[in-house]
Amino acid sequence: MSHVEKHNPLKSSAITRKTDSLREGRRCKVAFSELRLDDVRKDAINFGLATEVLYQMSAGKEASIYIAEWRGFPIILKAYRLWQSSHRMSKSKGHITTGGKRSHNILSMIEELAMMEHDILNHCFRAGVHVPTPIGRVANLLTMRFIGDELEPASQLREVTVEDPERVLNQIFDDYLTMYRDAHYVHGDLSGYNILWWRDRPWIIDVPQAYKVGAWADMKKVELMLLRDIKNVLLYFEQYEIYREPESILDVFLDEYTPENLRHYKELSQEGAELL
Repeated sequence: MSHVEKHNPLKSSAITRKTDSLREGRRCKVAFSELRLDDVRKDAINFGLATEVLYQMSAGKEASIYIAEWRGFPIILKAYRLWQSSHRMSKSKGHITTGGKRSHNILSMIEELAMMEHDILNHCFRAGVHVPTPIGRVANLLTMRFIGDELEPASQLREVTVEDPERVLNQIFDDYLTMYRDAHYVHGDLSGYNILWWRDRPWIIDVPQAYKVGAWADMKKVELMLLRDIKNVLLYFEQYEIYREPESILDVFLDEYTPENLRHYKELSQEGAELL
């Protein structure tokens, strides 16, 4: 069993079985199409991730989002695309060789993206960050808590007007600091688009591009990603005439957590530059 199957209740790879069923034992090239609702519903139910898939809510570059149910309760089903990848590994978008080593890597990569998002959500949730609670993951399919009322998804922060913006801004940065300091992730794409407004508070979503901050992290990259996220959040709150210094907030994050072996990364990078 590969490491990407560690959460899979089925012993063999769900991705492999799907590919084998499509090519029916033939070594040939298969032109894959966009995900279809019926196929997603069939897989989600067969894998025990949902009891019903109602409709597609949105589609991004790498995955499609569906409103699903588990025994009558709404959940989110995220399907990373097996057949159409925007990643550089795929030379011809939508066309891969099912029998070759390259295609195996592509399929494993798509499956690993779902596993990574499940793990990131789980670490953030356990740390106390307000994120959708991860529920399950099989192959390229991931389920998580539905943020909304009945079947009405919560609005993005950019779509609402908050009554106490100062409090909301503090909630966002408190959550983000917890995500960084305790779960050790930089979101990487935080803005009014990836924050939901529900039950009078913000919820952080869409974490698959998050960067792990550990002993081998590139702290200059961490700085740049954090600063970009901080600036994007502050930009939204300028409409409420709230202005804060992004570099000061960045310093708070870095003071709260920098891996022990990277404490002097700024000095080390300057010394390295002098050798060039």
